Amino acid sequence: MLVKKLPVLKFIKYSFIGVFCTGIYFLCMYLFVELWGEKPVFSAMISFIIMTICSFFLNKKFTFGGAYSHQKLLRFTIVAIIGFMLNLFIMFSIVNVLDFHYLIGELVTILIIPFVNFCLNHYWTFK
Repeated sequence: MLVKKLPVLKFIKYSFIGVFCTGIYFLCMYLFVELWGEKPVFSAMISFIIMTICSFFLNKKFTFGGAYSHQKLLRFTIVAIIGFMLNLFIMFSIVNVLDFHYLIGELVTILIIPFVNFCLNHYWTFK
């Protein structure tokens, strides 16, 4: 029932922006670690923040529309953190509990997390 109500075009735009912002994340990681000699965990944290901010503004402009508000940015950040925690939970469960190969976990996260994040952003962040 929920799938029928989701706007497909918005989900496609959201997905393209997600792929683009993932590229921004990896570019930032490369720059911080390889060029500027920062520690990987610190670099991942800063790269995640940069990616989340870029994703918010691109999705606000091209996917969901509407005016900027601090509340939307806060909600978007909460959704990103939920997605991050869900990623950790899924990967831990698949790799450590079920003892499957980590690529199975990656496949499951790629199929679940973007959909969950889109729903939360569509129905809560940018409603």
